[in-house]
Amino acid sequence: MTILIERHHDRAHDDITMLSEKIAGQLEQEYGLTWSWHDDKMHIKHSAAKGFLHAEEGKITIQLQLMGFAAAFFATTIESHITEQLDKHLLAS
Repeated sequence: MTILIERHHDRAHDDITMLSEKIAGQLEQEYGLTWSWHDDKMHIKHSAAKGFLHAEEGKITIQLQLMGFAAAFFATTIESHITEQLDKHLLAS
């Protein structure tokens, strides 16, 4: 099962990078995932998921592939949580 979230924005690249790291840090604490930057793409790893966050001018794309039955069972919850955090931070001044 794959989660795909895309959001358009009008923020500076540095702001998007900081926002991405803030969200990744929260997810790291809550779900135990790890992440690292490779150019403008943040690679995300977990024992039950892998994917990326691509921070580009005007758009953020998050793609997360969930592996295993248990991960797929929680896909809606995980997607809702990520979407909520992303929207909350993007809408903040």
